[in-house]
Amino acid sequence: MAGLFAEPWSDPDDARLRAACAPRTGWAGFHYDCGLPPDKLKVLLHEAARAKLRVCGIRASMADSFIDVARYAPIDDLRWVVAHPATLSGEQIAGIRDNGMVVTTHTGAYIWRRAAATLRQVGKAQEHTICPIRSLLDAGVPVSLATDNVPISLWPCIWHAVERMDRETGGVIAPTQRIGREEALRCATTHGAWLCLDENERGSLEPGKQADLIVLRDNPLTMEASALSAVRPDMTWVGGKKVFAAGQD
Repeated sequence: MAGLFAEPWSDPDDARLRAACAPRTGWAGFHYDCGLPPDKLKVLLHEAARAKLRVCGIRASMADSFIDVARYAPIDDLRWVVAHPATLSGEQIAGIRDNGMVVTTHTGAYIWRRAAATLRQVGKAQEHTICPIRSLLDAGVPVSLATDNVPISLWPCIWHAVERMDRETGGVIAPTQRIGREEALRCATTHGAWLCLDENERGSLEPGKQADLIVLRDNPLTMEASALSAVRPDMTWVGGKKVFAAGQD
């Protein structure tokens, strides 16, 4: 069940070069010569599953590792996270669903910036596997949109998921994987709360939950799609307190 796409930064030569530049390894918190070999990773994941610990793994190949572990130690109630998958096959999606995992995407990279490059690598017949949010949702997998810190706002991610525009070509990548606006908003709110184990506190406006909300001038369900990525709130409330109002210091 090998992944379809190899991350550029996972290349061994690239990793060695970055490690040689320590402590300047590229991103804060990353160190490229401390990864575990597959046999030791397998042992670690098995012990985490038995101890009922939650695990987050980056790249689609970690889904394969998680699925393999689940054959021996159930993880279906632990919400293990598959983060930033560039591509996912139907078999991987089924394994993610069957083992109670959640996916958090990086649409800024794998739809907006690198989709054309990924398509060249996997081929037209596998285009539907590129950041396949539609397939994940249809399978019943919670998908949480994410920015990987830049930008802070999730509105570009909502636009990516809805329109799936590729920056390099200006065209649409994997149009069958488009999702609706309301679905995208749920991926940015309730699904994110579920991923963070905060579904009883955040993610929706209900009695007993924290009153975190924004006030918008335009309706994101009906506004021009091209404007979705640039939405800015008129007001922001956190825990029931107004912390921002447009035009006020």
